Amino acid sequence: MTSLRAITRKRSVRKALVAFLGSALVVLVMVLPDDFPVLSHVQEIAARADRGVWDIVLRVTGGPKERQDIVLLGIDDASLSGTDVDPQVVAGDPILGMMTTRFPWDRSVWAAAIDKLSDAGAKLIVIDLFFSEETFPQSDLDLAEAIGRHRDKVILTSAFSETGVKDGGETLYTLIEPIPELFGPGPDQTRCGFANFKPDDDGKVRAVSYVTTLSEMNGRPHKDSERVYSLAGEILRALGKPVPEGRQEMRLALGRKEGARSIYAPRSVRSIFVPDDWKRNYGEGSFFKDKIVVIGPTAPRFQDQHATIGGVITGPQLHLQALTCALEGAYVRPLDKQHATGTWLLLLLCAVAAAVAWSAWIKRPIVSAVGALGLAVVVLAASYLLAAKAFVLVMVVLVVGTFAAGWILAQSYDLVTERLERGRLHREFRRFVSRDVADTLVRDPDLYRGVASGRRRRVVVLFSDVRGFTSRSEDSDPAELVAQLNEYLSRMVDIVFKHGGTLDKFIGDAVMAHWGALEEGDERDNARAAVEAAGDMLEALDELNGKWMDEGREPFKIGVGLHLGEVLAGEIGSRERTEFGVIGDAVNLASRIEGMTKYFAVPLLVSGAVVDATDGNAKLRCVGSIRVKGRHEPVELHTLSRDPDLDEAFAVALALFQKGEFARAAEAFLELQRADPEDGAASRLAKWSADYAVEPPAGWDGTVVMGSK
Repeated sequence: MTSLRAITRKRSVRKALVAFLGSALVVLVMVLPDDFPVLSHVQEIAARADRGVWDIVLRVTGGPKERQDIVLLGIDDASLSGTDVDPQVVAGDPILGMMTTRFPWDRSVWAAAIDKLSDAGAKLIVIDLFFSEETFPQSDLDLAEAIGRHRDKVILTSAFSETGVKDGGETLYTLIEPIPELFGPGPDQTRCGFANFKPDDDGKVRAVSYVTTLSEMNGRPHKDSERVYSLAGEILRALGKPVPEGRQEMRLALGRKEGARSIYAPRSVRSIFVPDDWKRNYGEGSFFKDKIVVIGPTAPRFQDQHATIGGVITGPQLHLQALTCALEGAYVRPLDKQHATGTWLLLLLCAVAAAVAWSAWIKRPIVSAVGALGLAVVVLAASYLLAAKAFVLVMVVLVVGTFAAGWILAQSYDLVTERLERGRLHREFRRFVSRDVADTLVRDPDLYRGVASGRRRRVVVLFSDVRGFTSRSEDSDPAELVAQLNEYLSRMVDIVFKHGGTLDKFIGDAVMAHWGALEEGDERDNARAAVEAAGDMLEALDELNGKWMDEGREPFKIGVGLHLGEVLAGEIGSRERTEFGVIGDAVNLASRIEGMTKYFAVPLLVSGAVVDATDGNAKLRCVGSIRVKGRHEPVELHTLSRDPDLDEAFAVALALFQKGEFARAAEAFLELQRADPEDGAASRLAKWSADYAVEPPAGWDGTVVMGSK
């Protein structure tokens, strides 16, 4: 018992070590710098997997509600076409007339929009359009004057644009701003915010930077004097709100069906110039009082579209989402390598410890697998709750993956070592029991237990015996004879296994085998397999005898008997030692049939039950009906066919013998003997016929009664 406990403890320690190596390898791959392409690729896959989980959680939990004090006026298809407005209304309004021309419209349109919205009481007017080049002097002047009249309310747009110049492989940026006339004189210039968003590697925008510098964009050291704010950042400054520093992960406001696309759905900018719309939809401008109004392109032709976790939305909508997140504090905190290195590493080390402990303590595979799955579910549930309640994003895929790597590697090690051990035990087991018994016990223990407990089966039983082995053992060299016997038995057993038989036991130089006791099967298939095995055994013996005679050793002669009948199959033996076997009348009769091969001087005798099961397809001939001592029922015996013509003559002679015409039968069998001197069955029946012709047996019914075993 102590030895078994020591072995089990040692195996658990090894499993724990393997689990540690597997999970620690994942951590090492994640911690190492991504200078190597393979490491970089692996780390990217892990990050994307966690990002995918986070996206799902954030979509389910949702973000802040859409703010009612924010309005988006979109330059949509309706604004660009103008076909749904009464032509007379358009003809009577110069601004509407300008909006029927090809975009970009005259800047006087935006001057009019600023005046109209400002007069309506709008808190801020954000124009998400680029005015970086001069157009018509009067139009530019109109816009500059309108901005000057409401400079405290207007925010214009700038953008970081690629210069096309490479610096060490990196693209350089420059800041594109509106023309100077729109900024105005003095220190209180018009506010202006950049419109850029930086998507992640998969093209989705998840985070926002409210403030940056041109040097930072170009990957160089920067100064605070260079600070540039985004559109959302400038709106926050105008509202007197703090501007978040660094890159912030957003929680987007989402609609139930259309995701983020239905949030801040654009209203047509043209509608504010249509009198009926201004009155009906905007209450003569009261709708805009104290609201932040953003004007920007929303028509598909502008291609100002951005992919987010809530779907594809327009640039102006994305700015308003960023603004909402800032006003509501709707951010998430990722516990990843980039944002929280210490916490990230601690979580991975906890996953390593869990894999080691789980692999060492839980030894039953099913319990271990179910428990490991349960742990993964708990981690997933906990990470979901953290995201939903505290807005903390745990890299759940990486944590679970670290644990799974260690656990799976430990289980694989356990499986491999167990299979190797089972294979070794299996090979050892085969040395002591039949190969198919060992295979069944290892492959399907439940099936073996059901069979071993005992049941009645119809099986084919084979006995084979070496003739005169006992007398030879007295005169031969023991070592040489044992080697020869082992060679013979090995060949015979291989043939039994080749034909699907079960080796029951060796009885000295005799072999006992059977078909049909261990597994379910058709007895016709079993009978054919047994007959084929017997034929192959005789052919193999001829090959061995030829080899042995060339080596100067005496050949073997064997007799093989086959019978099909009902037996009791199961494990038989004592409490200390048992073996799978069959017992019953059919076994005894098969042994007696094998013994009668000596009387008939033939190598093989097969009972009629076996022949009937083969549907007569076996190349055998009947040699008569025998009643063995101690058994009332006769058994019909068959042996190998020698020649079709001789078999026919043999059948005629046998019919005479069974009818009681012994004299004629004796002559017929003697004639067969002369034609085939090695026909042992003809010789035996010729003798019986001659004896019975002198003294016919009483009550003759065609069956020979054996007086001894």
